[in-house]
Amino acid sequence: MLRLLAVVFVASFYQQAAKLYAQDDGEIRAVLFGSRLDKTEHAMLDQTLKLPKDLFLFLGDNIYADTSDMHVMKQKYNALKSSRFFQTLRQQTTILATWDYHDFGPNDGGADFTKRRESQQQFLDWLDVPNDSPRRSQAGVYSSKTLGPRDRRVQIVLLDTRYFRSPLKKGEHTIVPSGGSYVSNYDPEATVLGDEQWRWLEERLSEPARLRLIVSSIQFIPTAHGGECWANFPRERQRMLDLIHQTKASGVVFLSGDRHWCEFSRMEGPNDYSLFDFTASSMTQVHPRGSPTPNSLRLIPKTYHNPNVGRLNIDWKPVDPQLQFQILDERGEVQLEYSLRLSELYPK
Repeated sequence: MLRLLAVVFVASFYQQAAKLYAQDDGEIRAVLFGSRLDKTEHAMLDQTLKLPKDLFLFLGDNIYADTSDMHVMKQKYNALKSSRFFQTLRQQTTILATWDYHDFGPNDGGADFTKRRESQQQFLDWLDVPNDSPRRSQAGVYSSKTLGPRDRRVQIVLLDTRYFRSPLKKGEHTIVPSGGSYVSNYDPEATVLGDEQWRWLEERLSEPARLRLIVSSIQFIPTAHGGECWANFPRERQRMLDLIHQTKASGVVFLSGDRHWCEFSRMEGPNDYSLFDFTASSMTQVHPRGSPTPNSLRLIPKTYHNPNVGRLNIDWKPVDPQLQFQILDERGEVQLEYSLRLSELYPK
């Protein structure tokens, strides 16, 4: 009985602490984001529960299923779903998620995975998506949600970089240290998102929003590094840039995971403002190599390789709102940080 009371007390403390930013006006002021959870009990998860948050984004590799056996996958999802971390998190805040290969199925898997439809249903079961939801009948787990009052609207676009993705191409390269043996695939038929998801994304980017967070399980901005990234499919990467230009979408920021370390990247965007990619990885793992692959578009020199969670703080009070992107460690201390004004995500 005493142990049960202690658990209830701790959960209540976490909930109250995490709601410090919660406001009646529905503004989004604190967004947490993370990837790669191979454990359901970890100091980083405990720290995440203590942090103020209006939204939590799972960037992918939310479980380590690595299987085509749906029974095994269901067990892994149920372990996360019933964990103290997930149960407390869903009481504290809104949860949105996409997947990457560990929770999709096979290593570096894509459209050739024969159990992708069944895997999608397991993913949606984890999130308690209603049986009559359109997400149950669409192909892929991509989704979007817009939050906040009209003049402070934040759009969250969660891409599915697995369900439709064409096979990766292997070859020789000179990247040292290397993230793998993958090289760029210039086949005009090769795709990351698939035509159906591309049409959907065009509609989303045409909707009004002051800030757009595009969640991609794999990095968008960094150029080819041997591992998985959008640069493996240069035509698809360019298609994204063209679509942002075509829709005149402003306020675009990419959030990514996958890499086993954290880094911030920047490139010149198609609409006369810079595009940023903030990578947070991993929540419960230490990167074994400790040395990142080269990234000529790295925004700041420092990278971080121990358990972490990403945080975006939004200060709407100034005429030109401020965005503060951070990587926090197990003690809640800031390891990486970069701030910018919202106007920097709009044409000059």
